[in-house]
Amino acid sequence: MSLTELIHFDKDGEPEKTGWRGLVLEKLFLALVIILVATLGFGVGRLTGGEESEPVRIEYDSTLTTNYPQPTTENAASAIQALPEGGVVVSKSGSKYHYPYCTGAKQIKEENKISFVSAKEAEAAGYILATNCSPR
Repeated sequence: MSLTELIHFDKDGEPEKTGWRGLVLEKLFLALVIILVATLGFGVGRLTGGEESEPVRIEYDSTLTTNYPQPTTENAASAIQALPEGGVVVSKSGSKYHYPYCTGAKQIKEENKISFVSAKEAEAAGYILATNCSPR
């Protein structure tokens, strides 16, 4: 610190000394004001700026599921039981695949189920194995 930082002038123009505590408090107050202004400016910019982004669209490749017929509500239970060994099911809106005997597969509504002949096909389509489901 230089000597000029420690000397202030009162209202009569007379120099007065302030201790280091006063100087630290002044600098701390200034730092807090700068942080507050920067934070408020950032928040206002986030509220007012930017364009609305388009929602994410998920498109399904129908060629990946044509090897196995899609179950309907009438034959869904028999279709899942008729899956070949290693066959898996996924939800249209999900990102994980399940084996037919897993609880996750049983919780998917029939109209939202997509079947794959194997786990490899489901993984090729971008699905991953559900953590509460494992192959037998």
